[in-house]
Amino acid sequence: MPDIAPVTDWSTTMSVDSQSTFLQIPQTGDPIQKPKGLGVHRTGHVTLFSPDPAASAEYAVEKLGFLHAGHDEEGRYYLAGHGPDAYSLVYTPGVKGIEAISYIVTDEAALEEAAATLTKAGIAITRGNETSKFRSGPTVRFQTPAGHPIELRIGHAPNVPVAASTRRPNVAPAPIASDHVVMRTADMDAEIDYAATTLGLMESSRIQLPDGSPLMVFFRANKLYHCLALARSEVDGLHHVQFTVKDGPAVLEAHESMTKNGVEVLWGPVRHGPGHNVAIYFRDHVGHIMEFSSEEETILDDENYSPQRWSGGDHRSMDEWGSFPPESFM
Repeated sequence: MPDIAPVTDWSTTMSVDSQSTFLQIPQTGDPIQKPKGLGVHRTGHVTLFSPDPAASAEYAVEKLGFLHAGHDEEGRYYLAGHGPDAYSLVYTPGVKGIEAISYIVTDEAALEEAAATLTKAGIAITRGNETSKFRSGPTVRFQTPAGHPIELRIGHAPNVPVAASTRRPNVAPAPIASDHVVMRTADMDAEIDYAATTLGLMESSRIQLPDGSPLMVFFRANKLYHCLALARSEVDGLHHVQFTVKDGPAVLEAHESMTKNGVEVLWGPVRHGPGHNVAIYFRDHVGHIMEFSSEEETILDDENYSPQRWSGGDHRSMDEWGSFPPESFM
């Protein structure tokens, strides 16, 4: 996986700068029919490379509020949030980047159906059946056309977003669950088509350039606004991983606690236009960008929901409160 590289100059591409005053009401597209796809229900966890997984895990516990779930003989360190999942973040030996986005399907029949669908489409898959303290098989792994690594596994599949059904933790910061990942993408058209047709995700919104081409596209698997977003870039790779905290005050509490504990917050608190979630951004021990956020929009009626079209020239697509992402965020 390539190192994280700078995205195309958004200050030029998006026509957004600190003097921007242009406002545009987001447009809507036609409602879309929910595709069958691979039966993805939600994000389960993310696995990131680290040259020192033990140190990265320790940083995540001491600075970011994760909980030690344990480590295995292959040097992977498993970190739990404050929700029902056994773990939400894994560090595995490597340099930097993402080893896999792990998505949840409901049961073994759904996993087998997804594997059959991928095979029929000519997509190479790797099966795993490892069962251990931390890894309960079976799994199916494959890659998108851009090489973004995806894993499907069986897991907890509630009818409401995980954070909504989790009691508020009494500590801060307190990440509850992994809910989305944002990937840099050089060929937006190919990845958008793959997300919609092969993965079977539904588009919630997009941010568009003046010529109508997509700058960012947000996809959901279920009710929560997005489990995957694609960001136009000159390279393919990870932009950031996200973890949900309980509510808006929990974002502010995380910001205060982390700042006092020596964590540099790159951007935030902000409230994004697409999804309307309140968020802060920072880096982990390795340098990956992470997000803690809450209050993400939920979509309850797929048949009558119209995907939104935000203008890249409208600063509210970045932050409804008026801030702009720093260069270090790009």
